Amino acid sequence: MKAFDFDAIRKFILSTSESTSIYVGCDSKQFQTYTLFVTVIVVHIDSCRGAKIFSEIVKSRKIESLRERLLKEVDYAVYAALNIIDVIGNRHLEIHLDINPNENHKSSMVVKEAIGYVVAQGLKPVLKPNSIAAFSVADHIANNF
Repeated sequence: MKAFDFDAIRKFILSTSESTSIYVGCDSKQFQTYTLFVTVIVVHIDSCRGAKIFSEIVKSRKIESLRERLLKEVDYAVYAALNIIDVIGNRHLEIHLDINPNENHKSSMVVKEAIGYVVAQGLKPVLKPNSIAAFSVADHIANNF
């Protein structure tokens, strides 16, 4: 549907200072016949001066299993991050997961798996309520699709 232009993203990141932060996250939305995944790369300029948002939208077969859908979101975010890791340098990079660690929330069922997967890739996971790239930015794009 809409793919990342990783060359353009890398070029933009390289044009920013090393005090810039990068947040990568993914959210999904169920439709009657398919699942929509929105992955975002948020480049927070100098970690204080606004941001540029890059997004990718993927239409997938309908995924009924919440566990499978959440882990697919994690996979999309990690994949995006690994495609820009070569230009991160000393910039702060976080993988924002649309997962609530509170056991009262269904998404908590994958918290250990998701964190383990992200850490195994050498990346830093961030969960709700601090994972704004996933639960706010990607969610906004998915809900306005």
